[in-house]
Amino acid sequence: MSRVDKSAIVRAAEEVVREKGARKLTLDAVATQCGLSKGGLIHHFRTKQSLLKAMLEAAIAREDASAEACTKAGGDLLTSRLSSIFELMEDDEGLPRSLIAAVAEDPALLEPVKVKEAELRSEISQTYKDPEFAQLLILAAQGMFFGRVLGVVEPEDPMLTRLRERLLMLSADLT
Repeated sequence: MSRVDKSAIVRAAEEVVREKGARKLTLDAVATQCGLSKGGLIHHFRTKQSLLKAMLEAAIAREDASAEACTKAGGDLLTSRLSSIFELMEDDEGLPRSLIAAVAEDPALLEPVKVKEAELRSEISQTYKDPEFAQLLILAAQGMFFGRVLGVVEPEDPMLTRLRERLLMLSADLT
């Protein structure tokens, strides 16, 4: 790569994590993956933590883009968020699992996720007549996500599809 920007570096870091796992994510490995010298990489990301933070922010942005696409297709806030959680659950290449492992090493990396969740709770409380039930549906979907990502629930389990459909049906009842 002759010209590498931050987003290309984040994508390279995601590939390292997918291929080797979060514990093998080093600045050297990412530099090699994207064809930069370590010094060139450090110009963009001074520490592994700053790179991990950028990766989490990119994941949040992907979830937001997925939810926005659902909203443009006619979905409401809750249905869009549920759909984006289910879409992330389909990532079988291990990125969500690896990011969870990275966050376990440095819990401060969760701050952008906490901010996003607080914003979502606020928006839900202003949008729905039963915000607790709406939040319950999101938490149920997140539980399914973590069960799937952590390998507790198998991806082929037909229960996942039935529960997904049920959650989406229940969310439609709130609008």
